[in-house]
This record gives sequence, structure tokens and C-alpha cells, in this order.
Amino acid sequence: MNNKQFNGILIKKSTPKDIKIIEKLIDKQEGKLPLWVSGPPGTGKTYTYIKEAYTEFLKKGIMWNRIVILSHTVNAAQEILKAVKNLPQVENIPEDILEEQICTIHAYFKAESKKNRRKKYNKQDHDKFCTENPAMKKWIFHEKKLWEKHPLYQFVSQKHGRECTSREMWLRHQDTYKKEGFSNIEILKELEKKYGDYREENKKVSFEDMLDFFIYESKIPDDIDVLIIDEGQDCNKPQVRALLKAGTNVPKGNFIFVGDRDQEIYNYSGSHTNFFIKLEKNNLLKNLSIGKRCGKTINTICKNIINPQRKRLGLPEKLWTPKSDIIGKHYWIPSIDRASKNLDILLDKIFNTKETFLFTYRGNPTDTHTSKLLQQYGVDYRIVSQHTHGKRIDYVSRDLLRCFDTWDKFYEDQVSLDQIKEYWPYLPGNTFKVNKKGSITSAFKNVVNGNYNIKQLYEMGLVTEEALKPKSFIKSIKNKERQKIESKVPYIRKVLKNHGVEEKPRVEHDNIHKIKGLTYDNVIVNLSNYRSIERDESERLAYTAYSRGIMDCWSIASECFKSTHRESSLGGVQHDRERIFSLPSSRDEEKLEKFIRGLDREVWGEHSYFYEKEDEDE
Repeated sequence: MNNKQFNGILIKKSTPKDIKIIEKLIDKQEGKLPLWVSGPPGTGKTYTYIKEAYTEFLKKGIMWNRIVILSHTVNAAQEILKAVKNLPQVENIPEDILEEQICTIHAYFKAESKKNRRKKYNKQDHDKFCTENPAMKKWIFHEKKLWEKHPLYQFVSQKHGRECTSREMWLRHQDTYKKEGFSNIEILKELEKKYGDYREENKKVSFEDMLDFFIYESKIPDDIDVLIIDEGQDCNKPQVRALLKAGTNVPKGNFIFVGDRDQEIYNYSGSHTNFFIKLEKNNLLKNLSIGKRCGKTINTICKNIINPQRKRLGLPEKLWTPKSDIIGKHYWIPSIDRASKNLDILLDKIFNTKETFLFTYRGNPTDTHTSKLLQQYGVDYRIVSQHTHGKRIDYVSRDLLRCFDTWDKFYEDQVSLDQIKEYWPYLPGNTFKVNKKGSITSAFKNVVNGNYNIKQLYEMGLVTEEALKPKSFIKSIKNKERQKIESKVPYIRKVLKNHGVEEKPRVEHDNIHKIKGLTYDNVIVNLSNYRSIERDESERLAYTAYSRGIMDCWSIASECFKSTHRESSLGGVQHDRERIFSLPSSRDEEKLEKFIRGLDREVWGEHSYFYEKEDEDE
């Protein structure tokens, strides 16, 4: 295939026949298929290999502006950007310029779509479309849900990614659609058509449109000499097709997909599993094998989970070394709702070390169960996927914890001016904001930075006499704030007792899709599997979950487990427990573990949070 062949059929409105020709031409690019760099968990795919490859291409004389690196997630793209921006060859290039070359797949094709003078379909468009189409409001909206999660957009996106019919999509997810308020397929099909008409009339594009514009209406790029795709295994069929087209003119050997086929967990959105099996079998450039993350125990568990699947697929056994000098332990928790020795060990380690912890699981309702557990025991935490302005949101903010922690000192002793300013947004104006000095800036304009107590603020005219009467913080704040906070007070008090106020939570939780690519000292995997799932995908999810950890790991038994049904636990892990967690260790290894951690005992603190004989596994 050459540019002339390809561009000759790229007319504004490609017919179905044209589309088939384009797809066949792409499929014929055997000599242009990307090379595959396979990297098991924690072997340095993103930060080490890609940085080294980038450096080598620069040494060969390839200009930085002709090297494109794309990833699926913003976090991964930022990691790559951070790794390369300090290289001597690019250190003087502004970061915002470099971001045009190192970004997400989404951002790259969004930039391409701008050439069609179309803007992204956004929240304002959503609101307008809902107003024009009352059927959109059948969705049972929840405050925490983003507008992008509307069933219509999920229906269109997943249908596009899987390249299936509306009927097939409906049959696959009809229970979910009905639960969300859409009783039959005809409602969604009609909305899908109106959604398409709206985008066409208003010159708007969805992400699916961006891909299609590039595949069927754009010319082949002639400004790329190197194309590297990070976490390539997550690409669906249209994304693969678009990337193959983007790499048409890239010299052989310079077009590389980097990833771990066994961490492909986006089957629901159409991830192109067979394509990556083909690459691994026929176009393998490099197999990274030096572990930089997982200790011996987690490394062994991951291998025991995934290698049987690889054998079924005719792929070689997956071998990579654990991180040197890290052994780690595995602990079994029979129930998330009942006290047990191993849950006690986990809590003790959370409260008495500075290590990080990840609780992860398949999805609802396990997320609610996890939050309940952490709140019950006063564990300071946040949910990975909850963000505001790009920053993760703590379940209880640092400023609120500090307010509760230092409030008594405000009456008895002195606290810093910075701390007093944190109190101020929560306090009622009639008592704590006098003379209309409502904002923090105006109220403390003439206050010298230092330490103060409430009596001194009274003398400065910043509080009324009423404020001098000692009250708890929760009883001192304005009613609106009290209503939002009051239910969290017992939890806040537990957190302050157990953790104090740390710089940020060391405990996070979220479903496996949201935590992919992240690393923690310890990982806790809930094996509950409430919905049926294809065996291979279930194993890949379990493999991905455990591989986020470095040292120790805990397994929480499935609440739905049936010994006769392997897939009633994630990845069949509970069913195959004896095989997967068979972790022989020598006395020498145990001594080494204690030496590495500086420990003489299993328990990290001086007390137990509850005492109860460990439950038998049912």
C-alpha cells in the first residue's frame, strides 16, 4: 500500500465499498505491522524502556518533533513525558510543545479532528441534547455519575469499539440498560440516530468520530519517523486500525507497541486480543524480564494465575524475575465483614508503617463494601478515580482533619495563622466574621503571620464575645457545613486516633480498570465476582490486580464463592487457591525477610484492634 493508493479513495463521504477497500489495504500491511515489546508487570515498560528507546532514536539523528509516543492514560503519558523531558536533546523544548508529541491516543486524534474544524461534544452539548430529547432523561441519574456515563454514550462507544451491531450490543448489556431506565432497544437506536444528527448539524465530534475521521477521511501522516504506543494491549479494533494507518510511513523497526498482552482487561470496549496474540507470536522485538516492582511472593502469584491461560493460547510460559531482596507474604482474609487474625495484621500494618496500600476489586457492589470496611476501622483513604481539577479527592480532606485535630488548642493554647485560615470557611459569619470581613484575605489582611488563640482574635475584632465560649468544632461550624460533615465525625475521630494528619492518604481503593498502571507497597484483592465474566478476561483482571503490589498481598474471599463454580471468584483464584498460593519458603528466606524489613515479628504495632480466632474458610 502506498500513499497514492490510500489517499485516492479518501473522499469526503466514503461509501461502504470504499471503507472495505481501506480496511483491506490496512490489513495487507504485513511488512508494516508494529513490533511488539512485551513487558510483564513492573519490568520498566513505561519509564525505562520507552525512555531508552527515545534516547536511541535521538542518537540516530531523528528529530524530537518526528517522534510520537501515545498512551491510553493521562498518567502514563505524563510519566513518559517526565522521563524524557530532561534529556539533553529536548531540555530546552517547552513542555506544552513536547506534549503534542507525547500524549494520549485520545489527545492525538482530537488534534487531528481539529483539521476538520470540528469541536468535541461536551457537557453543554449533552445538556442541550437532553433538553431536545426527553428520552435521554430516562437515565436514572446519580450525583456521582459523570454525564459521559449516560447509557447512550456507553452504547455507542462500546458498539463502535467492539464493531458489533446494535442488537448484539443490546443482548450483551440489556440488563444494565433496563436498570438505567431504557426498557427496549428501539429507544436507544432512535437516540443513537438523533445523537449522530446532532453532531453532524453542530459540527461536533465524539472520540469515535475522531478515529473514523482519521481512518476514512484523513491523509496518511508524513511527519512521523517513530511511533511508539504504550499499553498497546488496551487498543480496540478501530484504534488499532487508526494507529496502523498513522504508522504507514514509519520505517520498519521504528513502529513499536509496548505492553503486556496479559493485562488486556478492556474486553467490554473491544480490545483487540487476537491482534496482540499475533504480534507476540510473530513480531516480538523484546521480552523484558527483569522485575523492578513485585517481590518474590507477588511475582509467583501472578505467574501462577496467568501461565495456565498462556498455555491454553499456545504462548510460552511467562518468566520474569522478582525485584531483588523483596520476598513478601500472602495473607488470606475469609470475610470482609468479620474480624480475623489476618485482617488484624493488615490494619496493624496500615496504622504502624508508612507504606502504601491498595484495595482493589472487580466493581460494584464491592466498592461500597470496601469503603464501609475502611470507615469502620478509621482508615484514612481516597478513591483513585475521584478527581477535581486533576487531583485526587480524599474521603476527608486534609484541612478538615487539621481543623478537628487542632481546634481545642485554639482555645487552650495557640495555633498558626495558616491553621486559623483553614477554620474560617466552616465558621458562621455572625460569630467569627465581624464587620463584614467575610473573606479570608480581607479578614486577616492586617494580621501578622504567627501563632494566635481565640482570645487574641477577639481583641483584634475578628470574633464576637460569643465565640469565646468553648465548643467542639462540629458544634461551632455553620449549619450547612455541619449537615455535610456530622455523619463523618465518628470516622474522623478514629482517623485522628489511628493516623493523625498525614500529608496524604496512604490507602486507596478502586476497581481494577481504574488502578491499572499504578504501584503500591501492598495490595489487597477482593475476589468477589458478582457478575459472570469470560474466563480468560477474569484471569487477566486478577493478574493485573495482584501485580500492583511490591511487598505483601492479601486476598479477601469471594462473597459469592461456590466450590462447584470456578468463576464465582475473580480469575478462579479461590477455586485454585491451593495451586496459586503454594508459596514454599525456606528458613533462610524468612530470616532474609526479617532482615530486610527490620522486623522480629509479624505484627507491626504494639496492640491488636480486635482479638478473634481466625475464621475457617467456608
